[in-house]
Amino acid sequence: MQFNPLFYIKLKPLIIILLIVIYPCLGQENTNIFANEQLKYRIHLGFIDAAEATIQSSAQVQQIGSQQTRKIEITGKTVGILHMISPVIDYWSSYLDTETHLPLKTEMRKKEGRYRKEESVLFDHANLLAKITSPQNTPTTKNLLIESNTLDLIGGYYFLRDKPLGEMKIGQKQKAKILVDGSIYEIWFIVKGFEKMKSPWGLKNCIRTSLVLPKNKLFKDEDAIQLWITNDKYQVPYKMEVNLKIGFLTIDLTQYTIAGKNVY
Repeated sequence: MQFNPLFYIKLKPLIIILLIVIYPCLGQENTNIFANEQLKYRIHLGFIDAAEATIQSSAQVQQIGSQQTRKIEITGKTVGILHMISPVIDYWSSYLDTETHLPLKTEMRKKEGRYRKEESVLFDHANLLAKITSPQNTPTTKNLLIESNTLDLIGGYYFLRDKPLGEMKIGQKQKAKILVDGSIYEIWFIVKGFEKMKSPWGLKNCIRTSLVLPKNKLFKDEDAIQLWITNDKYQVPYKMEVNLKIGFLTIDLTQYTIAGKNVY
């Protein structure tokens, strides 16, 4: 694959979104979000070591109004030659209701070359509104109508892990509405099968799925995004492959810990 750094600059937001927007709301079978959980990922674009990302949940719950929440933080950054050509350091956080796992407050900070952006979103699920504030937007603050159970990026990730995916049938589909950068997108996923995947921790039983995002010229075909999720009580996104028009992008789990102890 011939590497074009300008193409990577356009692709970069998709890389981080693919890592975080794993899946939608899959039902009402909620469990507690694991406290003090950390997942680390490595991202490759063909043979290029492109980026790394970390997902971290807080050790303690925090009160927002009358609701108990747990804070989830995501950091993503370029590495190696890409960091020298066009450095990227992105940060997201979300306060998720510990009962419903719906987002109450989301924060985002982007540093992409010379580009900077900060944004916060307050969700009012009772009145179906999201208040979006950013000093880089015009106007600085706006209210956006949302549907019931609209998620942010991180909320979508955790709703996936509440559902017993191992009991779903091949071909079964689910969808959700995700609020990203002031716009709401419909996300679909399809269960494709059950496989054993090789890993540094031995063979892992996984659920293979296909993720369908809004139409995008970067993808080679409609079934371009494949995701493997561990078929165990943790149900973590283990591996993702994206078939782009210029080659393959892969995202691999490199470490998973809870309270500092290795899970795998």
